[in-house]
Parts: sequence; C-alpha cells; structure tokens
Amino acid sequence: MSRFIRIDKDNNPKKAVLLNLDLVASVELSPQSDLLSSADEKRVYASCLAHDKTVIATVHFDTVDDAHAWLEKNLGVQL
Repeated sequence: MSRFIRIDKDNNPKKAVLLNLDLVASVELSPQSDLLSSADEKRVYASCLAHDKTVIATVHFDTVDDAHAWLEKNLGVQL
C-alpha cells in the first residue's frame, strides 16, 4: 500500500495536496535565493525528486531548522 503525506499550501488546509512517498527517491535542500529572488536569505526549500530526478514536490520553509524538523517528522530522514 502506498504511503502519503499531506502538504498544506500556504499553511491553508483548504489548499492541501498529497505526496506519494513511494515516488520519492531523494530530497534536496536549497536556499530560497536559488529558486526566487528573496530578501530573506534564511528561507529554504526542499525538493522531493523521483528516480529520474523529476521534481514531484517542493516545500518552502522559513528556516533550515524548520525544514529539518519537517523532513524528520514526515519522511523519517535527516539531511
């Protein structure tokens, strides 16, 4: 049976999506400035990649610590 986690977009449960964890082959953590021009350099994002390196989900965080906590809680991994 597939495992799923729910991701609330913009912290809004009405904008939730499900991520199928069986499709996630790797996770990359990057500074927000790599993705968007941002004045807040503490923000980061985690990209969940499929086996062929296709990005299947991107989750944004205010700090690296928030990203690490979310990954450990939801994926059971530490970066």
